[in-house]
Amino acid sequence: MLPVPDSGWTMFPDVLPLIAGLGLFMLGMKLLEDALAALAGLPLRRFLREHADRPARGILIGTAATAILQSSTLVSLLVLAFVGAGIMQLAGAVGVIMGANLGTTLTTWLVASLGFKLDLATSAMAFIGVGGVGFSLLRRGSRARETAGLLLGVGLLLYGLDLMKSGVEAWASAFDVAPFADWPLVLMALLGVAVTGAIQSSTAAMMIALGALHGGIVDLPSAAAFAAGTSVGTTFTAVLGALGGSADKKRVAAAHFGFNLFKAALALLILHPMLAALGRVPGLADPLLRLAAFHTTINLAGIAVVLPFAGRLAEWLGRRFRDGSDQINHYLHAAGHEVPEAGLEAVRREVRRALGMTVSLNREALQIPAPPVGEWPDPDAGQGRNGRRDFDERYRRLKRLEGEIVEYVARLQLQELTPEVGSGLSAQLEAMRMAVSSAKALKDIRGNLVELRLALRAPVDVRLEEFGGAATTLYAAIDRLAPGQPEPVLVQTVSALRNQVREAREGALGRLYREASRDSIGEEVLSTLLNVNRALYLSAQSLLRALGLHLLAPETAGVVEDASLD
Repeated sequence: MLPVPDSGWTMFPDVLPLIAGLGLFMLGMKLLEDALAALAGLPLRRFLREHADRPARGILIGTAATAILQSSTLVSLLVLAFVGAGIMQLAGAVGVIMGANLGTTLTTWLVASLGFKLDLATSAMAFIGVGGVGFSLLRRGSRARETAGLLLGVGLLLYGLDLMKSGVEAWASAFDVAPFADWPLVLMALLGVAVTGAIQSSTAAMMIALGALHGGIVDLPSAAAFAAGTSVGTTFTAVLGALGGSADKKRVAAAHFGFNLFKAALALLILHPMLAALGRVPGLADPLLRLAAFHTTINLAGIAVVLPFAGRLAEWLGRRFRDGSDQINHYLHAAGHEVPEAGLEAVRREVRRALGMTVSLNREALQIPAPPVGEWPDPDAGQGRNGRRDFDERYRRLKRLEGEIVEYVARLQLQELTPEVGSGLSAQLEAMRMAVSSAKALKDIRGNLVELRLALRAPVDVRLEEFGGAATTLYAAIDRLAPGQPEPVLVQTVSALRNQVREAREGALGRLYREASRDSIGEEVLSTLLNVNRALYLSAQSLLRALGLHLLAPETAGVVEDASLD
């Protein structure tokens, strides 16, 4: 059994400053993280999802993002959300995660070079005073208040570090460090895993290692082993965030955990020769600087070893994990609710799937063959019993998808949303509602259409051919609508189609009334034809409105309404 240091209850008062310092340091880190996320969060999120498309680029972006946000955990959660929403590829996500580990070393360097050599309390008081007053008095949500929160976070971080430094020095003076000499490096690494997993901050865990090394509680190899374990402990949040999530989320979490575990094992394997080599580097005689250099070098070494295989790793992970969910959606449960921008993109993708389901249902109701290639494929094609789900089952799945989207957006709206995200979600919800309305209108007249086809009366057959011809022309045009087209073209096309549908309805009404005046069709058949004409009109207008809301920016969708009235 390993010896455990025991100095009795008399040591407890000396530990209080260390505990208080750790608490203030973590509170400062949280305020700093929140402020930076608010000040730079949206542009940074956009940059992450738009540029982290390859492992090498992902490493650079992950390093910069973590250096800015000072939280590899936050960056990891962003990556989970973006991959889950389908807007970041797995290979790029692996790169961002590797870079996030490197970005955390910036704080270690700052503290190692300055934190234990300067009077931090005086600087901390100034930051806390200015930041605290501004954070309390300024308007919530304003950039000025977020800036004040940043200053307050820095102040608490510095003051906590000063308390930790004093606490470690006081504790070390009454602490017998000899038993730690017998602790294996593997156990010190596991201690690093446990501490980081408990406090969920590798930066704070590194401050503990630096403080213990500075106070003489542990030697440099033990502190380095502890530092190696911190990178594994920080993956617990990402792993928990992936549990119960999509296969893509599990793949990212597996890459995160696997890379950091490999890096920790590599660190323990080359710990002594690496520390000896760093000791010969000019300027690294100070053990604190050597620990910071070790921390950075191990991260660089891990990246250098894994980067050439990052693409193959992503392919291998892509063949692992499978979704066992009975949910209809493919992207919502994967995206989560942590990043509203990723949530909006996931909702857009689901509404696009719903529109494909609607177009397919409507084609079947109207007996219009589907084209070999179109912009709105049926995501349910080739599924279900006997290779195809029946109409009613597919309609129920469309309704279930609508319910899942509404429930997801309701939870997403509990967060503070930007106007852009809020209006985008509202537009996509309305598009989803219109799509279901379009399918329902035709579902309700399927029986009427069957009756009319079985009537075998020339005037009725003529009207049915007219209905079918107009619908065939409409759906051929819809199949050419694509998200990548310029907005002016989309506005013009959708508006023209809505006017075309209106004219077709009015023309059909005129012809039906003329048929009625000649008594060529009975009253019951006339009523059915009028009902069918109305349903065709409502279905087409609802579908075109859904397409406009989905394809166009919210502020542009209203232009379609105005143009279609001309």
